[in-house]
Amino acid sequence: MFTTVEIRAGGFEYSPGTLHIYSDSLLTLPAIIGIGGGGGLLLLVIIAVLIAYKRKSRDADRTLKRLQLQMDNLESRVALECKEAFAELQTDIHELTQELDGAGIPFLDYRTYAMRVLFPGIEDHPVLKEMEVQANVEKALTLFGQLLTKKHFLLTFIRTLEAQRSFSMRDRGNVASLIMTALQGEMEYATGVLKQLLSDLIDRNLESKNHPKLLLRRTESVAEKMLTNWFTFLLYKFLKVRHSFIS
Repeated sequence: MFTTVEIRAGGFEYSPGTLHIYSDSLLTLPAIIGIGGGGGLLLLVIIAVLIAYKRKSRDADRTLKRLQLQMDNLESRVALECKEAFAELQTDIHELTQELDGAGIPFLDYRTYAMRVLFPGIEDHPVLKEMEVQANVEKALTLFGQLLTKKHFLLTFIRTLEAQRSFSMRDRGNVASLIMTALQGEMEYATGVLKQLLSDLIDRNLESKNHPKLLLRRTESVAEKMLTNWFTFLLYKFLKVRHSFIS
């Protein structure tokens, strides 16, 4: 806004020029309307994005629950089929024993039975042979065998091996079988070690928030494989007695 400045003093008049007066608001009405409209539009976009995200999250939760329900139903059906198959198998075994007429059911000796579980597919494993080694190597093996009877060392040994990225599934199975072979004469000690390893496995499963039903299902750790071998040793006597009773 421009205005003319006039100076009057007595009969003297003088006009030095014009004065530019600025408005208190730097924003014009169209600018204010534009900013308000843009802000409202941005708010609407944010609300729309939040609604879409909420809907997506709700749909994802529904899908996850539906998949979980389908998995539970599938596991229930599989479990039921396994029970039915087991019942049929028991019936078939009973019929077979009747047909044998006292001939008896073929039964493996302990050595063959254990080797087929510990080292499947290997008929002539080195653990079945007498090793011919130098005196210093034999002494080292003896000392290592003594260390295996120390619970702290054995647990640290297994945990260190499992921490190696190059420690494959096959290596885990071999280590578990070799350890249980070395400890089969000290099953009470082996049971204590196995209980600690299984406790650690359960803690890791809880920390990773895995589904409890997945525990002991994949047999991916030394502890799980040792558990299989533990059952192999302890079930033999029961199976043999059961075989004798059936025969």
